[in-house]
Amino acid sequence: MTKFCTACGAVLVEGRGFCGACGAAVIEAPLAPAAQAAYAPPPVNAEPIYSAPAPQYYPDEAAAPKNSNARLIMGGLALIAMLAGLYFFLFRYHNMSNEGGTPTAEATPTPVVAQTTLFAVTQANIRDKATAIGSNITGKIPRGTQVLGRLALGEDGVTNWLELEGGKGFVGAVNLADIQPPVLTKIIADKIWATDKPVEIWAQPGSTSSLLDRASAGTSLTLAGLTANDYIEIKLRKGGVGYIADGARILALLDAKPIAMNFNASTCNFGGEVQPLFEKLSAIAKAEYDAVDNNISLGDGAREKALSALEGKSHYQALQRSFKGLTMTGIAQHYESQSVYFADPPAKVIETFRGLGFKISKSGAFVSQDLYAGITPTSGKSATVGKSELGCGV
Repeated sequence: MTKFCTACGAVLVEGRGFCGACGAAVIEAPLAPAAQAAYAPPPVNAEPIYSAPAPQYYPDEAAAPKNSNARLIMGGLALIAMLAGLYFFLFRYHNMSNEGGTPTAEATPTPVVAQTTLFAVTQANIRDKATAIGSNITGKIPRGTQVLGRLALGEDGVTNWLELEGGKGFVGAVNLADIQPPVLTKIIADKIWATDKPVEIWAQPGSTSSLLDRASAGTSLTLAGLTANDYIEIKLRKGGVGYIADGARILALLDAKPIAMNFNASTCNFGGEVQPLFEKLSAIAKAEYDAVDNNISLGDGAREKALSALEGKSHYQALQRSFKGLTMTGIAQHYESQSVYFADPPAKVIETFRGLGFKISKSGAFVSQDLYAGITPTSGKSATVGKSELGCGV
């Protein structure tokens, strides 16, 4: 007679005390008297009889045993929970234990600014705060001094400052540079000079450095000194220094005033302020000539020799004046010609006079009717007066 489990309904294997499907204990109903009489226990030495469990069929999913799947699911959930706990302990709990409760992985490290070595390009002030407004000057750094510290943003949030090592104060970075400033061969002591033409301002004394700015003609510049390679160091309005070329020419113009000249290549009249200077030199030359000619103590031969020497003599007058961006260095009255000298090279002088409307050939000769006029390099004694000569005469 087939028996079924009272817990899950599965077919029970006869002789077992529990259900093979769900493991529930088998509860048997008491046998009827007839059945008890018919039942006899097996012999003691008899071989056990194994009987394979009968196939089990379930009419629907609800009737199927759930225990095996449930154990697998519960085991998986327990494993996931264990891994989650391990992650929390190893990472999150360790990070949250830091000061402030901020995870280490998300904390932003404070940047470390390395010390740097710079040089003062001009005399610089040391201040007690990183600002020029509302701070006190506690000392000064001479030009060319090497300083060590850390660069930091000023209190205005715009300018840069160097915080000196040891808390000695702050210096504006605009007055510092990576390289030591050049030696000044001549100190100009902050004289003001109005540019006579547009100039370029360089970061270092050389046109291969960075171009800082361009100043138009008439711009007032504060001159600090002259470098060995003929650059003028100037002080910039916002601090720091710059350099402009043609130092010697600028020094020549520094105390010089512009001179008026209206040159006429056809008549050799220089006009303006220059022609009266030639007239004075002509008067000196004539006075010397007359003195020899009227000297009755000289014989005819000696007189003629002395007068011939005077005819070859030139009278010079040094000048320190500017003309249309050129540096006029002097004039000379010769026997039958006149000369104006410039510190500038011939090509520049020719370019300037062409800009004034003169027609000049490649050789520097003016187009004139009767008299010669031209711009040439100087030589001999004239070379001690200037680089270029504007000559006119026969």
